[in-house]
Amino acid sequence: MTETAAGQRNAAWDELADREDRIRSLRHLADDELRAKLLDTLREEEAAVGHWLDAGDCFVMSGAGSVHLPICPSMSAFIDRGKAWAPYLDDLERVRDWHGSDNVPPMPALLTRADVEAMSAYKACPVCAPALDHRDKRAGAKGWTVLKAGSLDRRHLGTAFSLPDGSEIGALAKITTVHTLAGTDFRAEFDGLGSPITGPATELMYRN
Repeated sequence: MTETAAGQRNAAWDELADREDRIRSLRHLADDELRAKLLDTLREEEAAVGHWLDAGDCFVMSGAGSVHLPICPSMSAFIDRGKAWAPYLDDLERVRDWHGSDNVPPMPALLTRADVEAMSAYKACPVCAPALDHRDKRAGAKGWTVLKAGSLDRRHLGTAFSLPDGSEIGALAKITTVHTLAGTDFRAEFDGLGSPITGPATELMYRN
């Protein structure tokens, strides 16, 4: 997506984000009129979400800070704007509540891959398992990315790693994960380490 297209997309998204103030100004309308206006808003949101999804390589950030695919079941209540708006269309007083903070359903926080990977920390949903650079990325010291050994995959092969205490363990040379009835056998081998790391929860770090 070009920088101009991205700017237009973000401007359109910002306009939709202001819809709560717009809807507050409509609360004096009769039920049928208000419901019709809400349906217009719903259709605008469906078009905006659909346009974003059609662009491809799109992810959703949950309120808890996890990154999901748009098809993740846990995100359907946000992505499906008809489902999101249904409780409000069935209870117009919820929309009219002048002192409420829940007058409209929240929009999904949609991000591109570049948006996600630019974040200093994120956790990928284990259910929909988006193909990101990390499954559990944490912010480390400036210039470093911290992750758990279980997040390693072939994209990290050849990358030089250190332990959190600063000890260098060399480049990642091999990853092996074997699932058996007895459990999972995980091994990450580094060319500067005499023995493999076998704990998926072991924290590692590499320079950004």
